[in-house]
Amino acid sequence: MKHRYRLVSFLTLAVIAIVWVVFLTINEDKKDSSGLKDTMVTQLNSIKEKVQEQDNNVVSTTPEPTDIPDATPTPTGEPVTPEPTPIELPEYTKFDYILANVNEKMNVRSGAGQNKKVVGSLPANGYGKVIERGTEWFKIKSGDVTGYVSTQYILTDTEAITKMRELDALKVTITGTDVNVRTEANTTCEVKLQAKNGAVYDYYPEFSTQLFYAILIDGEICYVSNSYSEVTIKLATATK
Repeated sequence: MKHRYRLVSFLTLAVIAIVWVVFLTINEDKKDSSGLKDTMVTQLNSIKEKVQEQDNNVVSTTPEPTDIPDATPTPTGEPVTPEPTPIELPEYTKFDYILANVNEKMNVRSGAGQNKKVVGSLPANGYGKVIERGTEWFKIKSGDVTGYVSTQYILTDTEAITKMRELDALKVTITGTDVNVRTEANTTCEVKLQAKNGAVYDYYPEFSTQLFYAILIDGEICYVSNSYSEVTIKLATATK
């Protein structure tokens, strides 16, 4: 665009110059020729100024080049498998089992007191099912032993769950045949799969309900009826 303006302007100047030269040649009056020459120079200068102004306008209106963003590189190599979303656990969950928090073993007594008879012993990281809760003593059943353990030496609820999970001991075992595993804790939702008898899954009491155990399958919390499954804790129990 800029070059076209210049070409037109220069052609105009050339035509005017030729006309004035011819006119001056045939004009006999030197005085008039001088005046005409001055007029021609003035007009030529005016045209040059207009040409220069047009050039400046063309330059000023020319858009600035914009940055072109880098193209997104084409991924190469093996596809990256996204990490599973971590499961957010509640801060506190009431749990029906206790864990012995001792170095070697602890006593199981016939009653809630240090003076009561010892009816068995629970080894370190041994567990028992809670029968009765108390401030200082819990009544439990562990293996063939039923008795009381001091709350000073046990882990309960969320702490017990956390420790058992660290030990990879908190499981649910399927006891039925081709048991439906569901995406929610009810019998009307989607069935994720059918679990075989004896299949074992990680147990999540944090999400379990009165009728369904929460288990982990492929990084997802699912549910199985507790009528066709049972909690299995793979730790030691008390001995007499």
